[in-house]
Amino acid sequence: MPVTRHIIVCEGESEWTYLQRLQSFLDREGVPPGAFETPLRFIGPEHAMAKNGTFGKLVGTFKKKRTENRGRSIQVWADFDLYHRNDVRCAEQYAAKTDGIPDFLFSFHNFEDFFALHFDGEPLAEWLRFGGTSGLRHFTTPLHSDGYLPEIKRIFPGYAKGGLPADFVSWASLRNLKANLGHQPSGSNPHNLQGIRSFAEFLTREIERAYPGKLDPPPVAPVALSVPSP
Repeated sequence: MPVTRHIIVCEGESEWTYLQRLQSFLDREGVPPGAFETPLRFIGPEHAMAKNGTFGKLVGTFKKKRTENRGRSIQVWADFDLYHRNDVRCAEQYAAKTDGIPDFLFSFHNFEDFFALHFDGEPLAEWLRFGGTSGLRHFTTPLHSDGYLPEIKRIFPGYAKGGLPADFVSWASLRNLKANLGHQPSGSNPHNLQGIRSFAEFLTREIERAYPGKLDPPPVAPVALSVPSP
């Protein structure tokens, strides 16, 4: 299988840390028979961190990486909240982006929402209640970090912005991510921006291509039926 490499220009330290955890996990999976390296590489050079989600900063970082890496796949991973709110004209600038600037890959609406999709059960349900119509409607009107960080730290104790446990990425958490794609609030696009893509969908698609079957739900063990004694 040919090796696929994606250079990722990411908004900040949270995304960069995730890429390091992801690649470490994939590298531990070993090399397929007949291959010489891991079939999928998400490269997040530290100097490719824009450290800012605004359109101009991300595009400037992208152009620099494109000059350094001609002919290689370069993606831009950012939060959508700035574009949803049109902070500092991000939505207007994105709508007018020129040829050669790729469609961005977004977390909807921010890294913490992407983070939550790696869970299941009550923690995920509680985050969905917080962001939904019965909570603070973060999914339709994204909050600033001071509005959602206290809640995510309560629901997911130990979470720290820019930091993830070394074992955060696993086949179980990636399967949760795939199963939860429908929970992304990506339908909320008040400026009707075209060419916006989901990083979570891009990621799961690339992993499924490189590791067929790994994101399928685990088989359900058969339930033994008790037979009444005669």
